Amino acid sequence: MNKRWKLVRLKITVLFAVAAGIVLLANHNLAPKARAADPPVAAKPSAAADEKAIRATADEFVKAFNSGDAKAIGTEWSVDAEYVDELGELHRGRASIEDYYAKLLKEHKGATIAVKIESIRFLGPDVAIEKGIATDKSPAGEKSASRYTVVHARRNGKWEMVDCKDAPYVSAADEDYLKDLEWLVGEWKIDSPDKAEDRRIKFEWVAGRNFLKSNYNVIKDGKATLTGGQIIGWHPKRGQIVSMHFDANGGFGNDAWIKDGSKWVLEASGIFRDGSDTTAVNIITPIDANSFTWQSVKRTLDGVSLPDVPSVKVTRLKAAK
Repeated sequence: MNKRWKLVRLKITVLFAVAAGIVLLANHNLAPKARAADPPVAAKPSAAADEKAIRATADEFVKAFNSGDAKAIGTEWSVDAEYVDELGELHRGRASIEDYYAKLLKEHKGATIAVKIESIRFLGPDVAIEKGIATDKSPAGEKSASRYTVVHARRNGKWEMVDCKDAPYVSAADEDYLKDLEWLVGEWKIDSPDKAEDRRIKFEWVAGRNFLKSNYNVIKDGKATLTGGQIIGWHPKRGQIVSMHFDANGGFGNDAWIKDGSKWVLEASGIFRDGSDTTAVNIITPIDANSFTWQSVKRTLDGVSLPDVPSVKVTRLKAAK
């Protein structure tokens, strides 16, 4: 091989070597470079943990209220929070809300509160809506309730109340309003001076526990001599227990129930089948869980006064096993 050809081959080899080096260098530059490990990402609290934290704020609110600590109540709210009370009055800012509770606790010293959370719904990682029922109890034992909706927001890692609105409590079922009459549920025997006469009355829940129904029967010599009953319910506009009474002869009327201490006073008015108007005041006085007395006074028939009906004892019958 001559010298000239050797020089050509040498140049070609060098060119291939240079080209290969460029390719290797390019591949090296294109290859992913090792990089420092990313800093660990802090784990976000779980939904369960967030819900637990929100429920804890409700517990702290109750604790602060029941101890009469308005300052502690204030710490549950954000600085720019807004609160609309049951009367529709707006309290803007933590200081205003704290001042409201300070006055409330002073006016109702010894009052306590209980909270029943009905739902907690998350609108995102840092916002949640809580709905529930708050029940107030006065030192005398009187209770009242309201519904509330509160918006919670996570700020600087802490859940705070940022918006809240109270509203009058409206029960989903009238059972709550009739709770004071639940003791009547069952079958009862009414005392009668006539030993051959069997007088009985039965109370039971009906219509999804929105009403109480009573049926009474007077049986003598195996025959019903008097039958009738009542439907007892809650009147939402009057805010009162009312009832409609009726008898087998076609007479009917209405009653307004008024609680007077431990007894119930029923202001009754009605009309008989023949069109005669009647009025009476019927009184139910509990003796114990298994007995009460019933009396009818101030009775009239077409405006003419009638004698009072003496008090009779009514005793609960044991349920059949």
